[in-house]
Amino acid sequence: MKHKLILLTILTSIFGFAHAQYRVTDYYLLTATKEGKPVMFGKQIKKANVSAYEMIFLDSKSEAKYKYAYKLNKAGNITNTNSYNRKNLLKRQSYSTYLNDTLLTQQVSLNKKGDTISLSYYNFSNGKMMSSLSKYGKRTFEYLYAYNDKGNRTSYVYKRNGALYTKILYDYDTVSGKLAKQSTYNKKNKLVSVVNYECNYHGEVKKDVSQSKVCMRTDALPGGGFVVYNDYTNPKGKLRRSVATYSNDSNLMQVKVYDTKNKLVSGASYVYDTNGNCVDYTYSKNNKKWQSIYSYNDKLLLSDYYTKKEGKVTNKVIYKYSFF
Repeated sequence: MKHKLILLTILTSIFGFAHAQYRVTDYYLLTATKEGKPVMFGKQIKKANVSAYEMIFLDSKSEAKYKYAYKLNKAGNITNTNSYNRKNLLKRQSYSTYLNDTLLTQQVSLNKKGDTISLSYYNFSNGKMMSSLSKYGKRTFEYLYAYNDKGNRTSYVYKRNGALYTKILYDYDTVSGKLAKQSTYNKKNKLVSVVNYECNYHGEVKKDVSQSKVCMRTDALPGGGFVVYNDYTNPKGKLRRSVATYSNDSNLMQVKVYDTKNKLVSGASYVYDTNGNCVDYTYSKNNKKWQSIYSYNDKLLLSDYYTKKEGKVTNKVIYKYSFF
């Protein structure tokens, strides 16, 4: 359990606790790591001045299963989301409000009868999220953040129903300013893990605290492009590694993940068109393969994609747009 908690804190540090405004398969469609040039659906619809769009999910027989309908503001952020079932009947809806169309301040989710399911509030300062509070019935979930004068996060606190659940403290190198150490505390405010961000896998492991090491480094390729290594060493000194390769245009080309015995666990590859949009994504694990094929319209917006498992089509998604 401790190892899972450590891994969670590592992912927390690398990717942050962002409140996504789009569905994972939608907004964060083909982005892998922050080192590479992102291929974000959200940026594309903002550039194309999209006011609304629909995602229609089809089954293997090309029959509609369900649908999501989105409305956006001028900054490209979603203000309203409606979900519909197979019979095109409204199931759920949500509304979001923003400060200057950019900083999310409130979200409310309603069921098909119009009753409130959840309500969330967000507080920002100088463009940084300082806190958020979500209510689901009688349950509350609160997130608190603090930053240093360079804008780096120094602490993250997560509370359930007003009581501490998780606290993470971040320490930075005084010279480089890069993240150096991350300490995680449980709901009893007891230190449960320490993660050191350094490229030394043979350091002493403390017996009283589960200690791990994370190393992220980038190497240039001779013909252009670069490789990003993300290595994680658990408290027993065993290494797990992911290797991401980028083209000289900073497009992600492939990702390979290795276990502690340096055995390939999974692999992914990407193919792009001349506009830099991904047209083919293939993922393999445990001798099984999944593939997604993407198509784009004349505005370079995603028009549809379908997914295959072991060569058999499992689903298809169609996009329809409206513009300002």
